[in-house]
Amino acid sequence: MNRRNFMLGAGLGLAATLAPAAAQGAEAAGAKGDSRFNVKDFGAAGDGKTPDTAAVQKALDAAGAAQGTVWFPAGVYRCHGLKVPPHVTLLADPAWIFRCEKAGAVLELDDPGARCMLDVTGAFGVRVRGLVLRGIRKAPQPVHGILLDNTEKWSKKEDTFVFDDIKVMEFSGHGIYLNRIWLFIIRHSQCMANGGDGMRIRGWDGFVTDNQFSANGGNGFGCEGVGATVMFTANRVEWNRGYGLSLVGGDDWNVTGNSFYRNWGAGLCAVGTQALTVTGNVFRRCGKDSNLLAEGERSCQVRLEGCRGLAMTGNACRAGRDDGGKGLYTPQVGFIVKNLAYSVVSGNALHQGYMQEKIVDLGGHGEEFILKDNVGCPMK
Repeated sequence: MNRRNFMLGAGLGLAATLAPAAAQGAEAAGAKGDSRFNVKDFGAAGDGKTPDTAAVQKALDAAGAAQGTVWFPAGVYRCHGLKVPPHVTLLADPAWIFRCEKAGAVLELDDPGARCMLDVTGAFGVRVRGLVLRGIRKAPQPVHGILLDNTEKWSKKEDTFVFDDIKVMEFSGHGIYLNRIWLFIIRHSQCMANGGDGMRIRGWDGFVTDNQFSANGGNGFGCEGVGATVMFTANRVEWNRGYGLSLVGGDDWNVTGNSFYRNWGAGLCAVGTQALTVTGNVFRRCGKDSNLLAEGERSCQVRLEGCRGLAMTGNACRAGRDDGGKGLYTPQVGFIVKNLAYSVVSGNALHQGYMQEKIVDLGGHGEEFILKDNVGCPMK
C-alpha cells in the first residue's frame, strides 16, 4: 500500500470512529437546550393584528440568558419598544425588495408614542439580520427604528453592532440613531422614507457598506459632533430632503465609490471635518430644492467648509432634473469651497455637472490649499 492510500484509509477509519461521538455531542447539546428561540414558541402571532410586544420581548429575554438567536418566521409582528439584551442576534430570512415592505418578517410599530422599535442601549454584540422594521411616518413625536442612546457617557468597551440585510422605513424619527456608538457595521441594508435621517450617528469605528439611504425627510446619512474612523463605501444615497451625506466635525472619514443622486441639498456637505478622503464617487442631479438654502446661497453637488487634511479627487458630477423630465435642472454650482487648509481638491470631472459655475471659491483658506485641474462644462 502506498503512502497516499494508507493515509486515506486511516482518515476514513478515524472519521468512522469519530462520527458516533460527534452525533452524541450534538444530541447532548440539544438536550441542554437550543440557542435559537422562535418568537412563535413564546406566543407571537405575526398576523399583523395581534399585539406581539410581550411575546417577542420574552423571546429576547430568553435569548439574552443564553446569548442566543431570536428567530422570526415570515409574518407581521405588531411591536414597540423592544429592549434587546447583549450578545443576541435577531434573525429572519431577508425577503424585502425596494418597493415591497411586507415580505418576510416585519416588525410593525403599533404605538406612535414609543421612543423606538428596537432599543439597543446598554447592549453589546447585537446583530440584526433579515428583518423589516416599519414605523408610523406621521407619529406625533420622533420615533426611531433602532436606537442607541448613551446620552450621559460613552461605553467602556466596543458596542460592536452589526446590521445586515435589513430594511428600516417610515419612522417619524431617524431610521437608525446611534448616539455615542463605538464600533458598528451596517451593510446590504436600506433606510428609506424616514422622517429624520436615514441613519444618524455620533461615534467612531464604523463600516457603512453597500446600503441604500433613500427618500428620507432629513439627510441620507448624518454625523454631527463626534465621528471618527468611518468607512463609507459603495452606498446609494438618493432623493433625501436634506444632504446626501452630512458631516459636521469629526475626522478620519473615507468616502469612496458611492452614488449621490438627486438629494435636495448637496450630495456631500462636510463642515469642520479633518482627515477626510472623497474619492471615486458620482454626484448626479443634487441640490434639487433651492428652498433649503439660506439667502444668497446656491445649490451644489458638494459643499466643503472649514475642513483640514481633505483630499478630494477622482469624482464625477452631472446635472439634471427629476425623473420623467420634470422639475428644475440642478445644481447651479458644482463645488462650493470655503476656509480649507492642508487640503487638495483636484482631478475631478464635472462634464455637464452644473448649470452656472463649476466651482465657487468663497475664500478664507489657510495654508497649503490646492484647487486645480478640475475639468468640466455646464449642462445646456
